[in-house]
Amino acid sequence: MKGFVCFGHWRRYVLIFILLASNIKCTAAVTHYSVPEELEESSVVANLAGDLGIDVKTLVERKMRLEIIANRKYLDVNKETGELYIVERIDRESLCPAKTSCYLKMEAIIENPKRIFYIELEIMDINDNAPHFRRDTIDLDISEGTEAGERFSVSNAVDPDVGSNSVKAYHLSESDYFTIEIQTGRDGSKFADLILTKKLNREERAAHNLILTAVDGGIPPSSGTATVFVHVLDTNDNAPKFEEDSYQVSVLENSPVGSIVIHLNATDLDEGLNSEIVYSYSLYTSEKTQETFNLNPTTGEITVKGVLNYEDFRIYDMEVIAADKGQPEVIVYNLFVDIHRGELSWNRDIDFAHPEAFYL
Repeated sequence: MKGFVCFGHWRRYVLIFILLASNIKCTAAVTHYSVPEELEESSVVANLAGDLGIDVKTLVERKMRLEIIANRKYLDVNKETGELYIVERIDRESLCPAKTSCYLKMEAIIENPKRIFYIELEIMDINDNAPHFRRDTIDLDISEGTEAGERFSVSNAVDPDVGSNSVKAYHLSESDYFTIEIQTGRDGSKFADLILTKKLNREERAAHNLILTAVDGGIPPSSGTATVFVHVLDTNDNAPKFEEDSYQVSVLENSPVGSIVIHLNATDLDEGLNSEIVYSYSLYTSEKTQETFNLNPTTGEITVKGVLNYEDFRIYDMEVIAADKGQPEVIVYNLFVDIHRGELSWNRDIDFAHPEAFYL
């Protein structure tokens, strides 16, 4: 029979085991072979006839056959040469998933007289699989208020290979905020904990993209990666801020009700409710001023609400509060608005240490 290939880069050996059977008074020899998985079809495993002491010339006459305890016929015997050879590639991970040892049990049977030879083929693992994560992207939500030293579980990598070819280490891309610590499970599997090394600040950086790499112990090693996407959750650690500390505006005495006097604007570096701002007058703003000017709590727009009377008031002073909707809310009080009738006739700085000196 032609076309058979014998690979010399793997060593073949035969071990004879003597098993004592309790129910019979004879001994049965087990012939042991060992081959790496994924050998090409037609690869020769051993000279079975020679190892069993059978004359090759009698194999056809004695109807030699091979029975394999498996759902596939992975091997057969060449009756012309007596060689045991590969019929179908053997995938160790399919044949013996998650097992540290993998064997194919076979019986070589000849007739006239009938004899049965027991054969055990050990399938050795090769590093034909790379570690992989169950998810390509791992999402983590971490509050910016989380203290350094806190650890977070991330998805572990899996590798169908066993022994030294399984996952042995993890590496994390360079980061000023995170590192990893490798843990070992009860079953010997490796997984990584993500550890926060520095407190986060969402206003400086709202997200962190990290690359987690799993490496097996094969030679050469294989690896797989996953992206760890850290969303930094906001805490209400910023106060609203006005564009200016104070404003001085003028308005004509005959300005109609609804006229826009000024549009105030405050911003907050937080997000969500922590950044939504509500405007209001402080208790230091007189009732007369509040009756004369309307402050929109949502937009910060100040409009004319009542009749302006130059004889009553020349200057309307008000203090405006900007507060966010966070829990607890953060408030800023330091905005002062001076509204003058007509053209500005004077302009002097406000002493913010004693603002009450300028209220009318």
